[in-house]
Amino acid sequence: MKILLSCAAISLVALSAATATQQPEDQDSCRFKISESTTKPTITGPEDVVATTYVIEQPDSPIEILAMDFKDTFVSVSNELFSEQLRCTAKVRNRSDQSIRGFDIAAYVTATAAFAGAGIIAPGGRQSLAPGQETEITACGGKGNGGAPGNRARIVVFVSAVAMDGCSYMPSKRYPRRWLGAS
Repeated sequence: MKILLSCAAISLVALSAATATQQPEDQDSCRFKISESTTKPTITGPEDVVATTYVIEQPDSPIEILAMDFKDTFVSVSNELFSEQLRCTAKVRNRSDQSIRGFDIAAYVTATAAFAGAGIIAPGGRQSLAPGQETEITACGGKGNGGAPGNRARIVVFVSAVAMDGCSYMPSKRYPRRWLGAS
């Protein structure tokens, strides 16, 4: 019995010491301020690609997409199918008040708001971006195909994730009402 009580007391002391040394979670790790976006992103490339490209609004994103260049991209749509080869670069800016350790940019060819098409998520790299700093990355490099009901397809681009010290953040996405079936 003494052995059992001794073991219980040792376990209690060890457990108390372990919980006393745990660091509390940092509730402020994902708090940051962002500056307003001043311009719409510039889209360049073949005329038909530019006409079907949409950069999704993300007012809460610490990363702002400033420009997309699709110079070697093609998208072909016929018989309610699409075929694509995405080749692009993205120019982005850290519009937050904190340094960014990494980020991902997504570019998809899709016929729906659900992004059920071919696409690529390009890691922005492990480079740090100081507040206000801009950089250019290769954001595309894939090819694929998929369904295009009504022979319609579009390219959508958005920031999919942002990494800061102690925080991994996924910005919201504002879809145009017409994409969601609303009039």
